[in-house]
Amino acid sequence: MMNKAFKKIVGVAVLITLAVSMMPDAAQARRVRYSGRSINGQIIDFDINATVPEQSPGLGNDNLGYFPGAIQDFNIALPSSDISNLAICGEDPCPLGDLTISRLTTEADGSVSNLNIDGGSTVTLNSLQNFFFDGGINFLGNVLRYDISFLGGATSNQPNVVWFVQSDDSNLINNLASFDGVNRIVGFFPSQASSGGTFTIDRQNTSQPVPEPSTVAASLLSVGALGMRSLLQHRKRLKKVS
Repeated sequence: MMNKAFKKIVGVAVLITLAVSMMPDAAQARRVRYSGRSINGQIIDFDINATVPEQSPGLGNDNLGYFPGAIQDFNIALPSSDISNLAICGEDPCPLGDLTISRLTTEADGSVSNLNIDGGSTVTLNSLQNFFFDGGINFLGNVLRYDISFLGGATSNQPNVVWFVQSDDSNLINNLASFDGVNRIVGFFPSQASSGGTFTIDRQNTSQPVPEPSTVAASLLSVGALGMRSLLQHRKRLKKVS
């Protein structure tokens, strides 16, 4: 009976060891926290899960990145009727947000591509510059655009939240881990752009670790080792008694 129990524990330990060896490096798992205020005073907080992999249609495209569910724990505190979790996200609390990253581009008429504000108006680079006159971004230079669309939001081809970063680095488009070095972003809620819906958000000092399967497996391995040790000690006590 004891030999059978011993063999079972050994078998479980082997399986767990194999699982640990096949799982990703937990040291790379990160959530980057951002927090700031809108002009109207709303407090905006959210996490970027930097471990979310890029997916189609962004794969292999240096001008487009797509990361479904990468925006987590998005929250608007001190809300108004027009700027609240329900108004912006479509649900309260906000669901996961899909993140689409691209270079800021314009059409032949000077309007920003695929972006409407205040319920349908087009917007130009000069308009963006006026919105964020003290945001530290030159919209006539190289700018990256980050669009958030929430899973619970109304069906629309327009993002619920947009923010901007002064850069032309394709790593910031195709790899969220690179975003860990961005300390400040400026953006707006397109539906409320002219009604105080612009904001400045700073990266917080600490990044939250994302639980990885390897952590769980390591814990199970420890439990298995303790079980084996207990069994061996029990066998020693039986030998002494006999």
